[in-house]
Amino acid sequence: MTRCASALLACALLLATHGAANAAAKTKKKKSAKAAQAKSGLELKIEQWTMKNGLRVVYLHHDRVPAVTVQVWYHVGSKDEHLGTRGVAHMFEHLMFKGSKRVKPEAHARMISAVGGSVNAFTTQDLTAYHNTLPKQYLDFAVKLEAERMRHLLLIDKHIDSEREVVKEEKRKRLENSPIGRSLEAIYEMAYKKHPYQWTPAGKLRDLNAAKRAFYTRFYNTYYVPNNATLVVVGDVSKAQVKAAADKHFGPIPAGKKPPRVTVREGAQTKLRERTANWPSQLAVVLGAYHIPGANSPDMAPLQVLSAILSAGRSSRLHQDVVRKRKLALQAGGFARPQEHPGLMMIYAVGLPSHDVSKMKDALLAEVERVAKSTITKAELKKAKNQLATSRLMSLRTIWGIAYQIGSSAYLKGNPTAFLDEVAKIDRVSAADVKRVAKKYLTRENLSILLLPPGQGGGK
Repeated sequence: MTRCASALLACALLLATHGAANAAAKTKKKKSAKAAQAKSGLELKIEQWTMKNGLRVVYLHHDRVPAVTVQVWYHVGSKDEHLGTRGVAHMFEHLMFKGSKRVKPEAHARMISAVGGSVNAFTTQDLTAYHNTLPKQYLDFAVKLEAERMRHLLLIDKHIDSEREVVKEEKRKRLENSPIGRSLEAIYEMAYKKHPYQWTPAGKLRDLNAAKRAFYTRFYNTYYVPNNATLVVVGDVSKAQVKAAADKHFGPIPAGKKPPRVTVREGAQTKLRERTANWPSQLAVVLGAYHIPGANSPDMAPLQVLSAILSAGRSSRLHQDVVRKRKLALQAGGFARPQEHPGLMMIYAVGLPSHDVSKMKDALLAEVERVAKSTITKAELKKAKNQLATSRLMSLRTIWGIAYQIGSSAYLKGNPTAFLDEVAKIDRVSAADVKRVAKKYLTRENLSILLLPPGQGGGK
């Protein structure tokens, strides 16, 4: 079983590969949701309810395949950690597979696999999610396994010690020994001075080494409780079956205390932050980050359209100017990543050892800043909207994908059905909206930028 260290590692992969993904009234909202559903070809009649212990259950009947996906989303990620405990949220992504009162270590995954299913988990700065996809007749079995480890996890030193080494090795391999991964960690530290988004779910080695079992127990008892979780079930099962399984297995679990939430706010950045890094790299890398609002902001849709205009595909502005016309880099792009709290819009350029990072930076910023001043044509606006709409609708092709959208919407946007309106919101974005957000957010005062020359030198 492969477990992703964090969704941020996917961002690092985007930086290293071609074509990075870019990422009212009640009546109007309902009409937009219906329009999005019509475009997707799916009748997404999502139902939700809250159990007495605070567990939110979200259900969608989907009978295209005789299968079901059972996902449990916990409202806890690396931003809920503190200095000295960075990496603990990700550790739980591993520890949750190390056995509970009635399930032996690693047996959860083996048992799901034995009935023809698959299982995995991931951790982000905002969330931790566990998912099982399997034949529909095993719905109750999957729900039972998830309820079991919600409250009966065996946190013992042997398991903590072994998984700590696994997590440390993941960090070394995917971040510390990767020039792009290391740059990604550095840009978060540059962009955030107060908010815990300044570190990634991979954590810090010294913190991982220091955290003891007592802390893991407190973390588990604080965040792995029903009133901090959402059970998402999508597939060829009935609401009655879902309700019966949830009531039977999760119902007896008592609610925990209300978990603490991050209240610190980063505040406005008023000055360009620039750094030249000196770790080994065979690539020339420029990585920039602009502060943007959270996923629920009305500016997110135009920011995503802006990101697509700049970087989606070979016809995008950054690729055409920085890569094709000026030949200053092999790849250039960016993405606006929706997060629960105000996040970042990334821009990047990756080149060969012969490429000059200073020239890469100047060309990258010049093209980004040109958006607020130049005309956005109807053709490129339409292309960007089509690319984003296609991406959104493609994500709904599978029961896992639908459940993922439900879970992420529940916590990033505060509503499990918010994703249904995304295509309609994108469709309403005008050229004026794109230029407005470019002028507002893509300023040098709001930018942190890191230059990584190839080789060993280059400063601190």
